[in-house]
Amino acid sequence: METILSPQLATILSALLVIYIGIVVEKYYVSWSSVYTNTLSFIILLGTIAMSGTVFLLLLAYTLLGYVAVKMHWKRLFPLFGCKTYGSLVLVLVLGSEGFIFGLYSVLSVLISWLVVALVVHIIGYEYVKYSRRKKRWSARR
Repeated sequence: METILSPQLATILSALLVIYIGIVVEKYYVSWSSVYTNTLSFIILLGTIAMSGTVFLLLLAYTLLGYVAVKMHWKRLFPLFGCKTYGSLVLVLVLGSEGFIFGLYSVLSVLISWLVVALVVHIIGYEYVKYSRRKKRWSARR
């Protein structure tokens, strides 16, 4: 039997879903469901791209730090571990590993690519929140 999706396409779609969850569901705060979603994304990523032991340990530490941040209620750090930010990283890693758009040439190139993608995703999320508030106010007037 053949698979319906390639592992890379499945990971790209899962990263986009994590970003979507961050934009639509996780509008105002990071919760346990965000951390669990990020963990699932991390597991999918492990089955998709080849990564060095160092990259694996950094991703694992990042994922675990998300658990700690939520458990300890470190609200100022929540944006670092939300689905928009984590999904952006996964998207950069999988696209970079396939040679699309971003390259995984160095830690700096990954960080810059992640920052750019996360910034765009967070702007989209901010605009979505503004849109949904306007829509809610407009519906309340009727």
